[in-house]
Amino acid sequence: MVDTVGIVGLGLIGGSLARRLTERGVRVVAWNHRPHPYAQAEADGIFCKSTLSELMDAEPDVVVLCNPLKAMPAILAALAPLMGDHPNTTLTDVGSVKGMVRDQVKAIGLDGCYVGAHPMAGNELSGWEASDPTLYDDALWAITVDEHTEYRRFRAVADMIVNRCGNRLIVLDDATHDR
Repeated sequence: MVDTVGIVGLGLIGGSLARRLTERGVRVVAWNHRPHPYAQAEADGIFCKSTLSELMDAEPDVVVLCNPLKAMPAILAALAPLMGDHPNTTLTDVGSVKGMVRDQVKAIGLDGCYVGAHPMAGNELSGWEASDPTLYDDALWAITVDEHTEYRRFRAVADMIVNRCGNRLIVLDDATHDR
């Protein structure tokens, strides 16, 4: 059961997810590359951290990478040494392409704790100011797996999506998703 979720990136998607989960009673810890959304996020019940290390020290069950795809290699490089100290934390993301992200996750050595995810949610806006927990109303998420995906990791991400966000999911492989 997912009790604490770490959110990396408090833009439209990450901020909306953090707000959705917080409204539904999940403890959310977040890190953003700039602290400008922290005052409002904390007022909304989100525990903001100044470093990724502090985020990991909060022992999240799942860490959701909500950063831009172009920032993924740098974020993964910063997280890799931290994840080793937190073997029970599952890593997922909300990126719109799954094969490339999985390749980057594998290259950094985090594929054992990774499950791909992509919420079919969004709008034309961006940033924390545009975040809204209702963005996830009736959302369908794609979860992507491969032959190495651990079932307990899959269950953690599925629990976050279905039981914590109140959303639906489909399961497929990266190539099918990306097509």
